[in-house]
Amino acid sequence: MTVYAVSLDLQKAEIDQYCFRDCGQIIIGGIEFNNMAWCPCRTKDCPYLDREISIGEAPFDWGKEELILRKLRVQL
Repeated sequence: MTVYAVSLDLQKAEIDQYCFRDCGQIIIGGIEFNNMAWCPCRTKDCPYLDREISIGEAPFDWGKEELILRKLRVQL
């Protein structure tokens, strides 16, 4: 499976609007990666996506999964 993650440190406003209000598919909880807080999601086709990059398999408490970091469209 795949975990998609958006940086809470860099995109709090977008996460609040898109992930919690508009989409609602964000997973409650968080991931700490590269000294930053990230919000995880399992939604493959994000309608608010600007770009994404796979960093390969990452170890989680439940096992290894592909981790894809996302950048959401910036709110105007």
